[in-house]
Amino acid sequence: MKTTVSSSTPRDALGAGVGAVLNRRTVLFGLMASAAALPGPVRAQPTDDAVHVSLRASGEADGRDWNNALPLSRLNRLAASARPGQSIFVGLPEEETPHPWSGQQLRWAVSGTPTEAVSLHFGVLREGEAFHQPDHAGEAPVFQMIGNETRPGERPDVGGAPFVVFQENSSNLNISGPSYLRSGGNGFFNLDTGGEIQNLSFADIHAVNVGRVIETEQGTSVRGLLVERCSALGMIRGFARFHDLFEAEFRDLDLDADFVDGGGGAVCQIISVKSGADLSFRNLRLEKAVNSLAAEERGSTYIQGDGLVLEEETRNVRIEDCYAADMGDGGFDLKSEHVYMANCRTERCKLGIRIWSHHPDNLIENCVMSEPVTRPHNDGSCLWVAGNLTARNCSLISAGDMSPIRFGAGADGTPDSHLRIEGGEISYDERERLVTGTAGTLELENVLVNGVETSGRFHWTGRRLRRR
Repeated sequence: MKTTVSSSTPRDALGAGVGAVLNRRTVLFGLMASAAALPGPVRAQPTDDAVHVSLRASGEADGRDWNNALPLSRLNRLAASARPGQSIFVGLPEEETPHPWSGQQLRWAVSGTPTEAVSLHFGVLREGEAFHQPDHAGEAPVFQMIGNETRPGERPDVGGAPFVVFQENSSNLNISGPSYLRSGGNGFFNLDTGGEIQNLSFADIHAVNVGRVIETEQGTSVRGLLVERCSALGMIRGFARFHDLFEAEFRDLDLDADFVDGGGGAVCQIISVKSGADLSFRNLRLEKAVNSLAAEERGSTYIQGDGLVLEEETRNVRIEDCYAADMGDGGFDLKSEHVYMANCRTERCKLGIRIWSHHPDNLIENCVMSEPVTRPHNDGSCLWVAGNLTARNCSLISAGDMSPIRFGAGADGTPDSHLRIEGGEISYDERERLVTGTAGTLELENVLVNGVETSGRFHWTGRRLRRR
């Protein structure tokens, strides 16, 4: 089994591993950026009125520039007194990184305004470049959590306090960075406001071997969220979890769980949302979340591990140009009301895309679901439907004894599902079944089924497929 990287792991080895992840992402998603010839993102740089914080005080220690930086120990004071529109830059000398930390370091309790956010940026100070933010997890990590290290052969530990907790009065914030090694299951960033928090953005976070990067506590609702340009390699619980989330966008994320298996109840769901609305996901790469130890310990045969999980109380979801691979359960596990997916791909997941709701406008188009994987006593399928779905110009490419389509009973207990497929293709071993699972209705309109154009309405009884 995989374990977390210990504190002695060489930095160049970390860089090589994460670099490989980013290279794979470039193959799949780089075409869009290169075709548009767009410039890269402009990373934050201190302005004349910024507050500068470094590892230790220098000069007059008033924070006006790097030669007069405030010490890191003063960051908590800033977190309680920052003004709307103020920017705080935390830059640690590169030769002294990663800086070790243990226990909560920062409690944030100050808001910006909708027009003047407060900004908090983490990076390193490079000779000749001043403030620098890495663009992947293997480059110049700023921090490393110590304590609860995992030795080879041991199970990963999700213990450890978050680095920063955002408390009540923490709205209208822009956070970027850091690149870091290790955090616990309560996240590096923890949102614990006991109410609604508004207008947050997280960017350029790059993490290796984490319990979770962003965790939201029960009772905290987030409205207005942007998460962009982040990467993670090795995740026990996942990248981010939200209990109530509204008006949120996730884009340009490269998240690889790396088959880290926490066992017990530490199931990996790379991004998880329990309730909310108006959620957008663009250009996400989600990989390698498989929890087999958990199943063994519970005496269950059900293997878990998911990419994107949206529960029953979510609605109005848009997912575009996303990729999920090598999941123990679902690449995209969507219980949401009203789902739209376009130009997405799944590979080697037990279940590529899962649709649970009966919303009449659930639609996926131009999606490719291939190579579903069986787990012990858990047959896989390209597409799992327990509600209503139209699939337009999609490809379902099965392998071995896996079916391309599987019907299931939804969260509301409704047994019959309805799937309409328009155009596209279905490929599977003709010795196996086109459809498996519980009862459901299948409509095909000009679909190439193993090379034969097929149209018609069919009913799957749970045992056989009958034309109607």
